[in-house]
Amino acid sequence: MNTDLTRTLTFVAVALMLTGASFVIHRERPVKDREFADQGQRFFPDFNDPLACTDLEVITFDPSTASSTRFEVMLKNGKWVIPSHYDYPADARDRLSKTAGAVMDLTRDTIRSDKVELQQSMGVIDPLDTKTATLEGRGQRVTLRDSSGKILADFIIGKEIPGTERSKDGKGKQRYVRVPGQKRTYGVAVNAELSTKFADWIETNLLKVDTGKIRKVVFDNYKMREARSADGRPLVVPERGELITATRKESFGPWAVTIQKADPRTHQWKTTPIPANQEVNEDRLRSLVEALGDLKIVGVRPKPPGLTDPNDPKLELTVPIVLSLQNRGFYLSPGHGLFSDQGDVTVTTDEGVSYTLRYGGPVFATGDELSAGTPDAAEKTDDGGKKTAERKSKGAQENRYLLVTVSFDPDAIAKPAEAGSAEKAKSDRSKELPDNVFAHETETAEQKKAAEEKAKRDREDYDRKLADGKKKVKELADRFGPWYYVTPGSSFNQINLDINAVLKPKTPPGAAPPAGGGMPAGFPGGLPGGLPGGLPGGLRPGR
Repeated sequence: MNTDLTRTLTFVAVALMLTGASFVIHRERPVKDREFADQGQRFFPDFNDPLACTDLEVITFDPSTASSTRFEVMLKNGKWVIPSHYDYPADARDRLSKTAGAVMDLTRDTIRSDKVELQQSMGVIDPLDTKTATLEGRGQRVTLRDSSGKILADFIIGKEIPGTERSKDGKGKQRYVRVPGQKRTYGVAVNAELSTKFADWIETNLLKVDTGKIRKVVFDNYKMREARSADGRPLVVPERGELITATRKESFGPWAVTIQKADPRTHQWKTTPIPANQEVNEDRLRSLVEALGDLKIVGVRPKPPGLTDPNDPKLELTVPIVLSLQNRGFYLSPGHGLFSDQGDVTVTTDEGVSYTLRYGGPVFATGDELSAGTPDAAEKTDDGGKKTAERKSKGAQENRYLLVTVSFDPDAIAKPAEAGSAEKAKSDRSKELPDNVFAHETETAEQKKAAEEKAKRDREDYDRKLADGKKKVKELADRFGPWYYVTPGSSFNQINLDINAVLKPKTPPGAAPPAGGGMPAGFPGGLPGGLPGGLPGGLRPGR
């Protein structure tokens, strides 16, 4: 009896122990499940439309200066602009929607840590955090908003996770990611292109000119010198140099060059012949055209109010306008117009569009200082050379301020044949005896009708080209008007040419042609068949 009771009590105790253990296990499992419940889930499930994003903000932190940098692209008054660069127009819709789409799909792939003390090593400290003393380990904060200002997504993206490869779906390498205000850090496959480079968000091609349409380039190589007015006030006036005009009739035709020099007494231009021992440097002019078609914007600065069109005769020369121009190497001379430190280059196309490029002073800078500069009041080009030397020592390359104006030149558009010329041509043809004398009257009537129809089409085509040219000039003027541009120093050297670049020494008669004889590369050694002395009769390729 006692044995049975003891056995029964033992069974009951074991059962109670198992029941208790089972309760503890089942109690702990939901807790663990809840801790990992968000793994694999999207960060912001309500963000489903990338086109809803109208504001992208990226904040980075520079430990060397202990300061954060804010880059933003947003839709303002119906236009995409970059607020950090004076609301410069952004070429952003497609890029922003792709970025928003990539951010929208980010998921919590793996849970990495809930420990705050590890955030520095993972690089996910908020760059805007003012409570944390450490300068290292701050990540890149990315915030997307809609038109109402509502946050669609907000992340701090940190370092790459060592040893991780691209995910199977190709989303990119794993990085540490944290949501601001939360402790947990995740491993996330990030494939979004979160560029904060100004050039990645704008149309960098400045002129957007079709190089095949360029027909004339004028180099006005004046220099600025100091002078005094009649009442003794200091002035800066242009000292005329050579006026070089290069023209061509077709897209790939040869260039013709004329040189003019100002008479020191009358100040009238006089044409001077090209020296007998020199000729047009076609290669250099070809490089010029290529440089014009690929002229890049690396920075922008806003003009002060009232300076949209420096050629406006009603322009009021206020102190801010004068200082703004002079600080960048440009001058408005009363009675003379707008000038620059480096002369003018005027490019005219067969559409009637004339671009005038005026290069100013040099810019040695990198990063945001190059692309956006500093406030106008603090930006001086003459600092005794100290700042320039410092920037050069840090690897900054030379860039140049560039001021672009545009005008319409109707004479650049080919005019239709004059009626008098057509009548003369018909009169000349009428003197010839036609093959079919009896059909002469009929053919003449048909020809007259065809000529009239062609003349009408030519006139309509000419009028359309005039209208299109004026429209394009208006669009370009609106684009160039508010801005000084900063362009690479290499393009300045390719575009702002003098007489020594436009001309070159003539090849002496009988001199050997270039290697390969100017023939296609498929002919080894030059001409086929090993003909001695090149082409028969002393002819040389390319002549």
